Amino acid sequence: MNTVSKDEKEQDTPPLYLDCVHCGLCLSSCPTYRVLGNEMDSPRGRIYLMRAFDEGRAKITDSFVEHMFRCLDCRACETACPSGVHFGHMMEEMRGKIVEDRSAHWIARLILNHVFPFPWRFQAASRMLQLYRASGFQIFLRETGLLRRIAPRMAAAEALMPEIGIESGVTLDSFYPAEGGKQGTVAFFTGCVMNSMMGSINKSSVRLLTAAGYDVVVPGQQICCGALANHAGLRETASAMARTNIAAFPVAKLDAIIINAAGCGAMLKEYPLLIDGADAFSSKIKDITEFLASTRIFERLKTPLAARVGYDDPCHLIHGQGVKNEPRRLLKAIPGIQFVEIEGADQCCGSAGIYNITQNELSMEILDRKMEKIQKANIDVLATGNPGCMFQFRYGAQKFGMKLEVVHPVELLARSLERKE
Repeated sequence: MNTVSKDEKEQDTPPLYLDCVHCGLCLSSCPTYRVLGNEMDSPRGRIYLMRAFDEGRAKITDSFVEHMFRCLDCRACETACPSGVHFGHMMEEMRGKIVEDRSAHWIARLILNHVFPFPWRFQAASRMLQLYRASGFQIFLRETGLLRRIAPRMAAAEALMPEIGIESGVTLDSFYPAEGGKQGTVAFFTGCVMNSMMGSINKSSVRLLTAAGYDVVVPGQQICCGALANHAGLRETASAMARTNIAAFPVAKLDAIIINAAGCGAMLKEYPLLIDGADAFSSKIKDITEFLASTRIFERLKTPLAARVGYDDPCHLIHGQGVKNEPRRLLKAIPGIQFVEIEGADQCCGSAGIYNITQNELSMEILDRKMEKIQKANIDVLATGNPGCMFQFRYGAQKFGMKLEVVHPVELLARSLERKE
């Protein structure tokens, strides 16, 4: 049987930018356009630049690169677009071409090529960051202003460092049996940041899955999903990571592969855009809220939680995966909570992986606008389903002097689970 490779398919497919009719309906949805008001920092403008490059009318200059990497890749423009333009795919391909022309920054190459693909290295790096905070050295640098005087840009990045304790996540190559009547078998994708820095969220995720009646397997050979590498234009690194992950999961034996980080979930679902043979794997990927909303978990939510709770949509969940209602349904099912809709909940917070470091000033302007709306909502708890967003909002709450608990939806769901006798 003849098979057509991904590269051959791309050669036979018209360029994605031809789908854009330049109507401008995407402009108001774009975070960078709302702040800067510059056409070249809008989806329509960036598509114009990409087409000009493809047709030989533009070159990869410093200005060209700046406009491409100012994009948060939040994909809000895709939700707004009446023509179904796949802007995110175009942006990632364009960044790959940029990296081919001019190498990525050496720090990005070091971290994304030599740390993220190796779980033990990422774990070691995470522990060093956690020890830096726990040792008191972080407090010393901040209170004396030493780092700010020596390296202002580094100090701005350091200020964003999340306040997290040293906690363990889910053990790789492990198995967790279903509670009650077994409904099926799922695998759990642990992620890198989630399992190393926010391990309790992974534990809560597994706890919910078993409570919903599913055996949970945690494959031992899985690694980082490759999203950050792909967003940075390091396509070969992302493709290699995709192959490793696909080989690690027994896809045919699973009802679903569960992920609790929105950015990772979008990447896993889009592996077929990177490599051939990924369709069966990607078809099994489910965000944990997307999956739990179809299970019996609702009948297990018994413990009341008295709080005003708001929910903010992670960009790669609502725009990248089209998951909007499921997290809200689950949160509203928790006894005792008062669910509050937040204005602009579907707009980007400015985190976008490492965007808040590489584009700090613009990221902070976007965050400030978000925090003003969250402040107006007068909530006690903000739930959101992506680690970068959680870190960004915790920083924003501190910056605005707000008493706000920022959590993952599964943390609230796990707190509401009926207690075992």
